[in-house]
Amino acid sequence: MTRKLTAFLLAALLTLTAPLLTSCRNGEDGDDGDSAYEIAVRHGFEGTEEEWLVSLKGADGADGKDGADGADGTDGEDGKDGSDSTVAIPDSDRAYNLALLSAVSIYCDFTVSGSWGRTETATSAGSGIIYQLDQTVGDAYIITNYHVVYASDSREGISDDITVYLYGMEYTDYAIEATYVGGSMNYDIAVLKVEGSEILKTSEARAVTVADSNDIVVGGSAVAIGNPEAGGISVTRGIISVDSEELTMTGADDRTQVTFRTIRIDAAVNEGNSGGGLFNSAGQLIGIVNAKIIADGIEGIAYAIPSNIAIGVAQNIIDNSARASYTDGVWRCLLGVSVASTDSRRVVDEEQGIVTIVEDVIVAEIVSGGLADGVLEEDDLLKCVQIGDRSYEITRTFVIVDAMLNVRVGDTVTLLFERDGEVITVSIEITEDCISVTK
Repeated sequence: MTRKLTAFLLAALLTLTAPLLTSCRNGEDGDDGDSAYEIAVRHGFEGTEEEWLVSLKGADGADGKDGADGADGTDGEDGKDGSDSTVAIPDSDRAYNLALLSAVSIYCDFTVSGSWGRTETATSAGSGIIYQLDQTVGDAYIITNYHVVYASDSREGISDDITVYLYGMEYTDYAIEATYVGGSMNYDIAVLKVEGSEILKTSEARAVTVADSNDIVVGGSAVAIGNPEAGGISVTRGIISVDSEELTMTGADDRTQVTFRTIRIDAAVNEGNSGGGLFNSAGQLIGIVNAKIIADGIEGIAYAIPSNIAIGVAQNIIDNSARASYTDGVWRCLLGVSVASTDSRRVVDEEQGIVTIVEDVIVAEIVSGGLADGVLEEDDLLKCVQIGDRSYEITRTFVIVDAMLNVRVGDTVTLLFERDGEVITVSIEITEDCISVTK
C-alpha cells in the first residue's frame, strides 16, 4: 500500500534568482596546505623526502607491506608508486562526477502581461538530463519537468524560447537552443529536443544511464544534480527516505490538483533543481527531482519522480509525437482493470541485508468491454507481467501501472496470475481501442 501525502505547501522549483556563490576549503585534521610528505612525518615517518618516496614503492616491490603504503592513500596501484601523491577517489564519487556529463541547466523565456497593457519577458530556470544522444550529428532528447517549461501566466503557456547548457559550459557562447517535443502536467514530465548542435558534437556529454527504480531501497544513496537558484549545475547528497509515496499538489497551471507517485529524499534541493536527475551510488538515474515541502518546522523533505515513470512517460511522448493527431499528454494503453493491495508486509533479505515492502496485488475491478473483460476476473492474484522481452514481477501495485507506460498498440501483454490456487498465463493483444490520453 502506498501512502498518500496531501501537501499544499509545496513549491514548484523553477524560479530564476541571482546566484549567491560561496566557497569553503577544509583540510583533514588541520592538514590544509601540507604536502603528503609533511603529513607522513607528522604521523610518525622518519627520514628524508627521498627516503619517503622510496619507501612508498615497498622494499620487495609489494606496495603496502612495509606499513607505509595505503595509510596516506598513496600506494603504488592508486598513485603510480606514490610519486604523484594521488589520493584515491571512491568509486561512488567517480560515478557522481561522471553523471555531471548528462546534466543540463535549462532557461525558458515567457511573454507575460505587464503594467499598462504592455508585455514583458519573464525567465525561469530549471534542470534536465540528457536521455538520448546522437553525438555525430549533435542531436539529443532531454527530460525535464513540465512545470519548468510551462508558465500559467504566459501567453503561450509552453515556452518557445528554451536554452540549455552543459555542465562546465554555462556561458553565453555555449548556449544550446532546444525545442519542446511534448509533455504531461499530470506526470510533470516534458521532453525537449536539440538538433544539429556543434557544441554537442565536440563535447564530452553523454546520455544518462538509467536504473530500475523498482530496485531502490530505503536508506540508499540519493544524489541530486541540478541548477539550484539558477547558479549553475551542482550536486547534493542524501538518502532515500521513502521508496514510494503519493503526493498531491497544485499542478503547473496553478489550478488543477495532481497526484504523483514519488520517491521521498532528504537531499538538499532548491528552486532550480526541478527537472534534474536523482542518482544512485553507481551514478545511475533513479528519478527526476520535482518538488519539496516549504513550511516552518519542516526540513529535508523533497521528492523525485521514479525513473521508471519518468523514462516511460518520456519515451511514450517521443514515440507518439510522430502521430499526425498528437497533442500534449501520455497516450496510455489500458487493459481495463484496476488493481489493489490485499496485504502489505516487510520482507528481510538476509543475504543482501535489505528490508523491502511486498504486496499481494489483485484485480479489484474490470471495465466492461475492456481488453481484460472475459480474460481476468476480480480477485485474481497478479504475479508477473511481460511486455516484449522484459518481465516485471508484480510485488507492488505500482509495478504493473508503471509498466503499462511502455506498451504500444500492436504489442502483446502476457500476464501470469493465480486463481483459486491455479497458476494461469494469458496473453492480451493491445489495440487502438484501449488508448487513453493523460494530459
